[in-house]
Formats: sequence, structure tokens, C-alpha cells
Amino acid sequence: MARCPVCGRGRLFAGVLKFRDRCEACGADFSRLEDTGDGPAIFVIFIVGIFIVPLPVLLSVVAGWPSWLSLGIFIPVIVVVSVLLLRWLRGAMFTQQWRRAAREQRFQGKS
Repeated sequence: MARCPVCGRGRLFAGVLKFRDRCEACGADFSRLEDTGDGPAIFVIFIVGIFIVPLPVLLSVVAGWPSWLSLGIFIPVIVVVSVLLLRWLRGAMFTQQWRRAAREQRFQGKS
């Protein structure tokens, strides 16, 4: 999901989460369609909130771990998993928008 949706060779991201303006291999212009909105972030919140956040609570309650140990271990895990999921989901959503030629709709009302 981190490759160009046109040629599959060029990289989609310029940094960790920032999209490139153009594909380095085929020259496809990504600048007009780089906004994936809040969709990927919402999915990350749900996935991390349902599957990862309860683990330190359970370990504190069931296994008797001290809170500082749970937080020390799981805060970095939550941050890393969130960034990796966000990158993957942004790439997937961008690719789907590109393949379907989805564009932002604007209201064309009379003034």
C-alpha cells in the first residue's frame, strides 16, 4: 500500500505519513488527491482502542502489574502500532480513491 497506484513501482510516501507530490517512477500527480480525510484515523482509534488499550488494564487488574510498568510498556506500543496502522490505512484509502477517481464534491449553488 505504500507504492504508486498507477505503476506500482514508485513510493507513495515522502515521509512517515506525508504523501509525495508525484510518483518518482511514472510521474503521476498525487497533489490533487492527497487528502484521505479522517477515515484512516477513525479506524486506527477503533482498532487500537478495542484491541490494545484493554491489555494494560487487564494486566494491572488480573496480573497485579504496577501502573507505571503497564504504561511504560504499552504507551510506546500504542504509538508505534498507531503510526504503522495510520500509514497503511492512509495508503490503502488513497489507492482506493485513485482507482475510483474519487474527488471532493463541492456545492455549486446559485448566489
